[in-house]
Amino acid sequence: MDFCFRHSMPGRLRLSIPALGQNRRLGEACLAWLSAQDGIKSARINYDCASLVLEYDPAHEQRLLLLLNSFKSMSLAELKALCSRAVQESGARRAATPEVSKRSPLTLPTLSLFMAFSANPMITAINMPLMLWNAIPIAKRAWKVWTNESRLNIDVLDTLAITSSVLQGNPLAGCIVTWLIKLGDWIRDLTAAGSRKAINELLEFQSKTAWVMRDGEVVSIPAAELQNGHIVVVYPGEMIPADGEIIEGSATIDQKTITGEGLPVHRGKGEAAFAATVIREGQITLRALRVGTATTAGQIVRLIESAPMGDTRMQNHAERFADRLVTPTLALATGTAMVSGDFNRFLSLVIVDYGTGIRVAAPTSVLSSMTLAARKGMIIKSGGHMEKLAEIDTMVFDKTGTLTHGTPAVIDVLSYQKYITPNHLLGLAAAAETKLQHPVAEALRTRARQLAVNIPPCNETTYRLGLGVEGQVNGYYVHVGNQRFMRQSEISVDAAVHDRAALDERGYSSLYIAVDGKLAGLVPYSDEIRGESREVIQRLHGLGIKNSIMLTGDNAVVARAVCRNLGLTEHFADMLPADKADVIQELQRKGRRVAMVGDGINDSPALSFADVGIAMKHGAEVTHESADVILMEDSLWKLVNAVEISQGAVSLIKQNYAIVAALNTLALGLALPGGLITPEVTALISNGSAILASLNGVRPILQYQ
Repeated sequence: MDFCFRHSMPGRLRLSIPALGQNRRLGEACLAWLSAQDGIKSARINYDCASLVLEYDPAHEQRLLLLLNSFKSMSLAELKALCSRAVQESGARRAATPEVSKRSPLTLPTLSLFMAFSANPMITAINMPLMLWNAIPIAKRAWKVWTNESRLNIDVLDTLAITSSVLQGNPLAGCIVTWLIKLGDWIRDLTAAGSRKAINELLEFQSKTAWVMRDGEVVSIPAAELQNGHIVVVYPGEMIPADGEIIEGSATIDQKTITGEGLPVHRGKGEAAFAATVIREGQITLRALRVGTATTAGQIVRLIESAPMGDTRMQNHAERFADRLVTPTLALATGTAMVSGDFNRFLSLVIVDYGTGIRVAAPTSVLSSMTLAARKGMIIKSGGHMEKLAEIDTMVFDKTGTLTHGTPAVIDVLSYQKYITPNHLLGLAAAAETKLQHPVAEALRTRARQLAVNIPPCNETTYRLGLGVEGQVNGYYVHVGNQRFMRQSEISVDAAVHDRAALDERGYSSLYIAVDGKLAGLVPYSDEIRGESREVIQRLHGLGIKNSIMLTGDNAVVARAVCRNLGLTEHFADMLPADKADVIQELQRKGRRVAMVGDGINDSPALSFADVGIAMKHGAEVTHESADVILMEDSLWKLVNAVEISQGAVSLIKQNYAIVAALNTLALGLALPGGLITPEVTALISNGSAILASLNGVRPILQYQ
């Protein structure tokens, strides 16, 4: 099996595997096999670029490398067979799971609870084994933690409480405990299901009908059969079935499902339209550019489905604290019962349960907040990333495409060689950058088209990341890039010193052009700053982010002008991709919690090293892979929204912990003296705290109804 490493860092690998891009079924089977391996936290595939991303425990790195070596030596047939077995085993495990717990998790606990109120000895005798059956999953969780980690957790207390009530011959307390635990788990599962449903509604457009132009007539076909290049007509009230460019007409479009915009927006010829959005007024004809799961809506669904929710550090710390209380609580309950001779006091004390509320309430809060973020146009890939985003104190921005629109325009062409005119120079530069998708390259080509300049063919180009490009153009050897590129290529730029200084003062960036080893020209260009950039930075400062920093490949004079204009606290100029990553690491060494916002391939290393990497909507695919948060609308206000939702999620988790801690402490205080409350009331107060916290945790979803 052929593959190569594209990116690696401790705990994360990205591989390019061409075979997976050609066979989606094989890819899904491969994911099932990899996910079952020890040490692998998550695995996902980007089928568009045949890329496999693995997140793993660094302690298992050597084992993972051995695993990948065996993977590489397999033939395609061997890999298919291995992965097929993994899928079959996974299916067998799922088939072995009792259906009742999935379909109706409260049916048997509710039946057992009703039976517990009966004084009939026969009903009580029947209920005892039913109680134990309902408690088996709780006991299994306790045993799993003990065998794997050699420690007691909250499930031990729950199991003891249920067993003790059975031995005492009074099943009511045990039934209440079981029923409330099951109810809490059910609320958590419902939240997860609601989140998945809300996200999967984005793919509703695939089940619709599309109107396609064929031979001058509009015909109806299933939207699932659309292909790139189809000409699609969308009428008022209909859902747009594909991402595309509007080639005729205009309409008011409700884009809330994709961008989170509260109000419909007007879109016309030449502008983009997204699948899963709805036309409120007007009619458009568009050329389909992305269909099915390749659409923006499909990408959102894929990212959410492949993103692990992950435990937050707050949840881990709180669970560990709750688990550490198990042994003292057990000792206190045993000692109190022995001194008082009252077994009910033992039962009341072991029912007090801080951990269940924590275990249920935190995931509920995280899931509902992640869903709210996705519906508002931001993909936050895990609960851990959401918590980190809420705690950052330093926001680092790439300049081009992030603080600016990333669509620079050529201002002028200055020539320094007598026999090469500015237009000829522009044609040579545009030819050298023909194969590049960089915004400055596109600006050169656009200017050349505007002036009807001839762009000759180019051969043997070599791209230098963060520097420029060189190659043979129409018999000339051309260098196009920044000042550092010229210096490394031993090309003198003295002729442009005065012009460059004047351009820098005006806030323009400059591109150098050399022909046959000598400086031939200077191309000043300007990238328009986003209108919202200054307000966004002010708002981030208001949210508690103390440091706002810009990284740019521009020189210090240009960087200083932009920094002053936007109200940033600091800037770094003349940055190469490796330099950006170094800046991030240096900030972290100073104790700062750093988020990085970028959109280009050269931002990927910095995004990977940042505590939270944030990618703009139009970022490169590798940037989306490296990022922890993806903004699905081309607006920096989505960055503010992401921080606000993350801070809200952390606040919600803290509220839930306060609810759990307060009610369980109340139950403990009432149960300790004895006689104040019964075990049944203790169960209602303690486990009821988990229910209240879970219901509080779903509030973010309710905000977006």
